Amino acid sequence: MSKADRISGIFWFVFAVIVSIESRGMGMGTLRRPGPGFLFFWAGILLAIMSLIILMRAWITQKEAGAGGFIFGGQNIWKIVLVLISVFLYALLMERLGFIVVTLLLFLFLLGIVEKKGWVLTILTSLAVTVAAYLIFETALQSQLPKGLLGFLRF
Repeated sequence: MSKADRISGIFWFVFAVIVSIESRGMGMGTLRRPGPGFLFFWAGILLAIMSLIILMRAWITQKEAGAGGFIFGGQNIWKIVLVLISVFLYALLMERLGFIVVTLLLFLFLLGIVEKKGWVLTILTSLAVTVAAYLIFETALQSQLPKGLLGFLRF
C-alpha cells in the first residue's frame, strides 16, 4: 500500500462522514418507508467502513521496494480521465436512454475498455451489476428510475 492509499482513504472517510451527517438532515424515515436521506446515510456508512479498511491496510502493510508508483502518472491519468468522462455521460444520458441501458453501457465501457478485462467477464459482470442495481433500487427500494428507451416495456 502506498501513500496514495493513505491519502485517498482519509479523503473518502471525511467525505463519507460529511455525507452521512448531511443526509440525516434530509430525513431518514423508516426501513419500510425510507426518507430522502436513508440511502445516502447508509451509503456514507458503507463508504466510511471501506475507507477505514483501506487506511488500516495502508498503515499495516509496508510498501514493497520499487512497487507501485505515482497514482496520477503514466496510463493512470488516462484511466482517470476516461472514468470521469464516462460518469459525466452516465448522468447526462440517464433520462434519455434510461437506467438499464446507461448502466449496462457504463459497466461495459469501464470493464471492457478502461480495465481491458475479457469480454465474457465484462459482459457477465455488467449484466449482473445492472440487474442487481435495478432489483435493489426499483424493486426493493421502490425508487422511480428513468425508463428511457425501454419505457414501452413493463417490468
